[in-house]
Amino acid sequence: MFLPVLADQACNTGSQALAITLRGIALGDLESGKERALVRKEALLGLLNGALVGLVAATGMYGVATTQHLQSAPMLSSVVFLAMIGSCFISGICGAVVPLILKRLGADPATASSIFLTTATNIVSMGMLLGLATVLVK
Repeated sequence: MFLPVLADQACNTGSQALAITLRGIALGDLESGKERALVRKEALLGLLNGALVGLVAATGMYGVATTQHLQSAPMLSSVVFLAMIGSCFISGICGAVVPLILKRLGADPATASSIFLTTATNIVSMGMLLGLATVLVK
């Protein structure tokens, strides 16, 4: 039930980072040597966004799990929280890095970035949620 929410929220976070990066490239506002600062900023924003949205999603998971009388409700909500933070963090980084890499390789980042971003975001978000659930929920 929470996997699509996780994947979509992470994709939204990455898309915002992608839009900022593409705008900087297109307008020439992204100065050479400032790429690391951009990636750090988008990673931090992803981390903060993931924590805030993760808190809401974890609360929802706790509510769903307790209404189903699951003893693992606290751990399930923790899994959703941690997966949201990790997924949004990674997607923020990917949203900034992918267009920079494509530009450096000579490809048009405006046409190809979203494909790579969506793939990375879906893999990371599903892997984090399912991986954390496998390891932490007994």
